[in-house]
Amino acid sequence: MQDEKKEFQPFSLLIAVYERKNGNKIAGLFKNQKALVNLMMLGKGTANSKILNYLGLGQSEKSVHLSVMPEAEAHDLLHNINLTLDLKEPGQGIAFTLPLNGACAKSFITTRHIEERKEEKMNNQPEYELIITVANRGYSEEVMDAARSARATGGTILNARGFSLTSVEKFFEVTLQDEKEVVMILAQSDRKINIMNEIAEKAGPNTQAGAVSFSLAVSDVEGLQPYLGLM
Repeated sequence: MQDEKKEFQPFSLLIAVYERKNGNKIAGLFKNQKALVNLMMLGKGTANSKILNYLGLGQSEKSVHLSVMPEAEAHDLLHNINLTLDLKEPGQGIAFTLPLNGACAKSFITTRHIEERKEEKMNNQPEYELIITVANRGYSEEVMDAARSARATGGTILNARGFSLTSVEKFFEVTLQDEKEVVMILAQSDRKINIMNEIAEKAGPNTQAGAVSFSLAVSDVEGLQPYLGLM
């Protein structure tokens, strides 16, 4: 498997955190977009500081929505979420996008333009990247075993529910279940492609895990350095 074997238009990860009572309203916005992946998770804000309350992350039941979609559509959806929830008002929530560097189901593909990636390398490319893997519920250990075989140090597992998965099934030619586990792995950039390809080979669409992975750059990291010399 070779890096940048294929290239697709730029994709973004859109994350929205909002009051759970607005879940159906926001889900409707996401369903109307050409999203590859739509994941819904339930959470609860724990902070009570003035700043966090202003951002909508105080003590209340929250829905956390993660969606992967073309960059331009993510920008438009961000605007629609703002209009729907009136995010300028305190306590309504927050929404933001992050550019994805790559995706992997059967093999690694880049979602950023080649020239753009070369420019990133010349301008201090991040040393670490976050790999987000969406797998069928109950198969997170298979994902982690595959990642560890490519020298991943560890990961964090979240439960989620997917909806409007038709787009990702057509894009990657896979079949996905509704109940999901999201595995987040922080890895050194030079290990990213091997990790994602190992997950694709050992826990990907041709297995019961049905895993699909995405990656995005990380600006700063603390807490991993003591373990890197052991790998």
